[in-house]
Amino acid sequence: MTLVAKTGVVVVGALAAALALFVNGATAQTLRVANLEPPPNRGDPTGPGLSYQHVITWEAIHDALTTIEPDGRPKGNLALSWENKDPLTWVFKLRPNLKFHAGTAFDADAVVAAVRTLHSDDTKRFGVALYNTLRHITEARKVDDMTVELKTAAPGPIVPSEAAALRIVDPKVWADLGREKYGNAPSGIGPFRVTAWDNTKLEMARFEGGPRQAKVANITMFFLPEPATRVQALNGGSVDLAFTISPDAVDLVIRSGGRIHPSGSPSILTLTFNQGQGKYTTDLKVRRAFNLAMDKSYTETLLKGYAKYVAQPAARSVNGYQPDIQPYPYDPAEAKRLLTEAGYGNGLKAVAEVVLSSSDVANVFTKIVQDVSKVGIDLEMRQIQLADLSARGTGVKPYEGEIHISNFGSNPAMDMMRPINAFHSCSNPRKWSCFPEIEADIAAANTELDTTKRNALLRKIALFYHERAPSIWVYEQFQLDATSAKVRNYKNENWRVNWADIEIRG
Repeated sequence: MTLVAKTGVVVVGALAAALALFVNGATAQTLRVANLEPPPNRGDPTGPGLSYQHVITWEAIHDALTTIEPDGRPKGNLALSWENKDPLTWVFKLRPNLKFHAGTAFDADAVVAAVRTLHSDDTKRFGVALYNTLRHITEARKVDDMTVELKTAAPGPIVPSEAAALRIVDPKVWADLGREKYGNAPSGIGPFRVTAWDNTKLEMARFEGGPRQAKVANITMFFLPEPATRVQALNGGSVDLAFTISPDAVDLVIRSGGRIHPSGSPSILTLTFNQGQGKYTTDLKVRRAFNLAMDKSYTETLLKGYAKYVAQPAARSVNGYQPDIQPYPYDPAEAKRLLTEAGYGNGLKAVAEVVLSSSDVANVFTKIVQDVSKVGIDLEMRQIQLADLSARGTGVKPYEGEIHISNFGSNPAMDMMRPINAFHSCSNPRKWSCFPEIEADIAAANTELDTTKRNALLRKIALFYHERAPSIWVYEQFQLDATSAKVRNYKNENWRVNWADIEIRG
């Protein structure tokens, strides 16, 4: 069994000096943030946003027609209101008197351009999740400057919620720069505009032309991939906010005077069986054996109780979650029996390609390797980089393992069908989770306007995915962020950071 992880690096040398130099010249109105990494396409929100850290970066720069309340309901953002004119048409009234960062007026033409970009070949290939989430929105039609119609191929019951995924870019800047250059100099309508961006940091200034008015003047976001580095930067006073810290670092942050901000997430971390790779991945008995072989107590021991074990395609905060679906128990004897029936009584070799974003994930994967070895599964966790995972997901590179790290993430629509449509069904070109027998129900859930009937379909689909175990269900993801004592009003709700409300005092 193999697991390679790189953790525990601290701020040293040039990086520490650069941070200190910036801190000495900063004002109290600059919020200094430690994030893991920039999005692959930087400020281009139509590219592959593969993680929470990418999404929250875009949130500071770009806005969408709607946003999602903590209770899961859509709320107006760039749109003031909406109505379902007929089964195939949603009409959105837009918020007037808004401007993009570069000065372009926001109007219906910008929404029309965004939908056109959604259906471009580049978005279909590289923005797979975005395209698959919204592909049924076939057309946007301008009614007047502040009114736009969204046309769908079939009835769209949750278009207002899904519209939260369509971040509107400045159509003039997009046309002038092109997709690649736009990522380095984005013009959104969010509370902060980009002033400088390089491989180590992103600098942004407050923007007053959008719907969200920020309280701090500037943000500098440092990209520090190692958890220990982010914690040291916070405790040493070099940053005010550190994303994604380890449960093991909580006491250290508190002893240094910082605050911990735990939150749930709309996402289930999984190791997904690629049913196009390897014979065993198509065998239900083998897939269930993996899940039964795992001792799920790691959620309490390694993750300090911050994580919950959930074995279905919706997190607890997501529409479609079924509270009565029981998690897979720890039953190594039954796992062995299933493996023997499947023809693997003498053992099974498997390779999982994983990205190790933190020591917590590495520790959990090490525990899973140990657990499955006890039932005869020799599982190699092969570390790859996030860029490699993106290349595999978009078809640029082939998968080398039969299993790969993934998730069932419902942000921002907060609906169970979002990850199924985006990744885990036959509509995904890679088809790693493709069950033709449930596709009719998936299509019905995507088009059923009657809430009671749709909820029944969501339940049927959730039960199916639990029973068919397309993935190794690892845990419902959680978020641990930390701030210094002088940061006020910080919130993270369902992977949405309230950038405009954050204050610095003292």
